[in-house]
Amino acid sequence: MDTHLMIGVAVMFGLIGIAASRDLLRRLREQQPQLVPIKVERPDLQGQRRDR
Repeated sequence: MDTHLMIGVAVMFGLIGIAASRDLLRRLREQQPQLVPIKVERPDLQGQRRDR
């Protein structure tokens, strides 16, 4: 095989692999549960603030 042809085939396989991995990661990200922010209060600071 010609060297340039082999390099071209390798580049094409690399581009196909990158596109497939991006698509797979995008699909997996959609399936993950979304995090919901919650408000947490410390019990020792509920009624008063301490001076430092």
